Order: sequence, then structure tokens, then C-alpha cells
Amino acid sequence: MNVLKVVLHIDEINKWQMVLNNAQNLINGAANKKYDIKIIVNGNAVNLFGQESDSNILKQVDALTKQKTEVFLCRNALQGNGINEVELPSNVSVVPAGIIKLVEL
Repeated sequence: MNVLKVVLHIDEINKWQMVLNNAQNLINGAANKKYDIKIIVNGNAVNLFGQESDSNILKQVDALTKQKTEVFLCRNALQGNGINEVELPSNVSVVPAGIIKLVEL
């Protein structure tokens, strides 16, 4: 059986809703197919997990991770935006550099 694979990249905080909608639309449309969704977060988009937190968006991120979507945050962007890794939710992973993860996938 084929696996539907997608890597979504977000680097602007105001684009979160679009990215999350795209991920959910893939899940909804996959029917009985397997899927592999990864979201790479860098730039000021990491501020969702810091000073510009939005509980509705964070709930959607949580719901997607419960549907086997993986979310990777760039350590460089976290540090550049003053976000402490220990305060991040357990449903996201930190990678040394978002761009490296993006290229690897």
C-alpha cells in the first residue's frame, strides 16, 4: 500500500492556520490510506510556542500530533526568539537546524 508523504514548512507565525488546515485536509482525504506528515517550524513561526502563543492553534497542533503528525522545531529559531526548550509541549521535537531537517526529509 502506498504511503502519502508530505513535509510542510512554516516560517511565518501568521501562516499556522493554513499549514494546519493542509495537514488536516490530507488526513481527512486519505481515507484508508497510510500517511506520513511532518511539519518543520523555523523563523518566527516558533513564537507560537513562546510570546505569541495561541491556545486554539496549539490545540490544533496537539490534535494533529495525536493523528501521527510529527512537528519539528528549529533550535536556532527557538534560541533566536528566546524560547526555552524545557517549556515546550512534549508533542513536538527539537532539531538542531530546521533547514537541515527539511533537506533530509
